[in-house]
Amino acid sequence: MEIYQLKAFIAVARTGQMTRAAEQLHITQSAVSKQLKALEEELGAPLFERSNLGMTLSAFGRRLMPLAKRTLDAAAELSSAAKEMQGRVSGTLRLGTIIDPKSIRLGELLLEIQRCHPEIDVKLEHGISGSVLERLRDEALDACFFLGSIDDPALKVVQLCLETYVVAAPSAWKDRVMGGSWVDLAALPWIGTPKAGSQTALVDRVMQEQGLVRRTVGEADQESSMIALVRSGVGLCLIRERLAQDMAAERDFVLWDGERIPCPLSLILRAEDAARPLPAALVETVFRVWPSAVYQ
Repeated sequence: MEIYQLKAFIAVARTGQMTRAAEQLHITQSAVSKQLKALEEELGAPLFERSNLGMTLSAFGRRLMPLAKRTLDAAAELSSAAKEMQGRVSGTLRLGTIIDPKSIRLGELLLEIQRCHPEIDVKLEHGISGSVLERLRDEALDACFFLGSIDDPALKVVQLCLETYVVAAPSAWKDRVMGGSWVDLAALPWIGTPKAGSQTALVDRVMQEQGLVRRTVGEADQESSMIALVRSGVGLCLIRERLAQDMAAERDFVLWDGERIPCPLSLILRAEDAARPLPAALVETVFRVWPSAVYQ
């Protein structure tokens, strides 16, 4: 049994398709098919049920999947441990990113990893807080940035800083929002954000606490797009205060003078992986780039 066969098995199980598995592994579809066929012949039973809709794990495959993951992890850990004993940490680190690179100090972080751990190859995957967190839980990522509070013993949280969110409104609505309450804001149209986004969680929490319901008109998943819609007079949105103040110089939108909502920006990884060489190297580097970071 070869490592490449296990990688093909796991990739096809995650994607449900040979083509997508091949893209993830950076090999041809025929190579994935050969690796999978060889593994099934060695194990003596089919690992997947094949249909026009894709490939799903057979009962046999479902029982072996956890063992395959542990075997692959153990092989990677063995290789990394051997190199670490020689003073090196190597391998591919899958990191989920959110918001803009400047806010998460991504450039500084990658430069520091390159300087201290040149044999680590960082693979970035951009998304929103909820989506990258889900990818982390599914073991498709090794770590991710996250905006919001989280309480899960299966996860390790390194809080980097505390962001503050404010409500932004079209400048023409200044008299309708300034000095107003959440009740007044809830009566106005809002720009929606994806369900897994940090803004959605923050606004929904406030509305629930106030016993209110807001009306959304349209949806955007990036703060720059949200502010563009605010400037156009479409509706209100929640945005990070630091970013809003940078943008507000053009004076084509206003920031509500009411409540500011704190929201932690953190790095998240699985607790069971925290001591492994690659995640440990990442956390060590993060503390150099974010000197005030703290474990939660």
